[in-house]
Amino acid sequence: MAHPVPPLNALRAFEVTARLGTLTRAADELCVTPSAVGHQVKNLEDWLGLRLFLVEGGARRLTPEGERLARQLHDAFGQINLACRALAHARGATELHIHVTPTFAIRWLVPRLGRFQALHPGVSVHIATTGRPIDFGRDDVYAAILFGGGAWPGVTADLLFMEDVFPVCHPRLLEGPHPLADPRDLKHHTLLHTYHRRGDWARWLAAAGVPTAEVDPGQGQVFDLTTMAIDAAEAGMGVAITREAQARDALEAGRLAAPFRRDLLRGEGCYFVTRPSRRDDTAVTAFRDWLLAEAGS
Repeated sequence: MAHPVPPLNALRAFEVTARLGTLTRAADELCVTPSAVGHQVKNLEDWLGLRLFLVEGGARRLTPEGERLARQLHDAFGQINLACRALAHARGATELHIHVTPTFAIRWLVPRLGRFQALHPGVSVHIATTGRPIDFGRDDVYAAILFGGGAWPGVTADLLFMEDVFPVCHPRLLEGPHPLADPRDLKHHTLLHTYHRRGDWARWLAAAGVPTAEVDPGQGQVFDLTTMAIDAAEAGMGVAITREAQARDALEAGRLAAPFRRDLLRGEGCYFVTRPSRRDDTAVTAFRDWLLAEAGS
């Protein structure tokens, strides 16, 4: 017997609203009115029998149940989109399907991707973002950019670079009544976390020799994506913790500052990971060579 499924229009309206943050922006993507989006989200809440959003002072934020559903729907709709685009693409075109984390795609890969397209205009790059582990046996993906120790069974991995993990903030937090001169000064500031990397602050504070009695590593704001935490830091909301590649452009432009040593906590390696059967494909080889050159620069 078939299991009952919530209305797909309501699921899509919720996913877009959760991802973009407002009914107005969701309505623009879905080409409907904000009230129509709000109606669909309310229908989903009624169907589930629980609240997915809380509205406080005009601001809309996800409930814990809403955060969980948003992450799962983001991955599900991404897989549907990837499968449909792969089927619809003209035969004979050179395709390259890449999975990458959302923040790395937004902050590092996409701003540089035009250089690859200029070098290889015949390669159609399909980028899918996801926060969950990649299953090369199930997912329609030739390669991925992953962070870790470099040992993944059944795949080949090329190291692009190693990264340190360190705090970043708006430059004005280096001045004022509680300037960030010493890691213990963080007790006067809001810590900005990413949902799936909530342990980074505790690890960094331990590496800096700051006891939890002085700075609580769990206090502060939590975001679904690291890029959201970085945006909040750029807006002066607090201090985020991130990998170097994800903050490098903002640091160089002066939108962010690194108040402390950057080498206290060595992060993971960034690897280009491929299926062995796809490693020598022309498009995969071209993309790997380009990535290595970009990483080296």
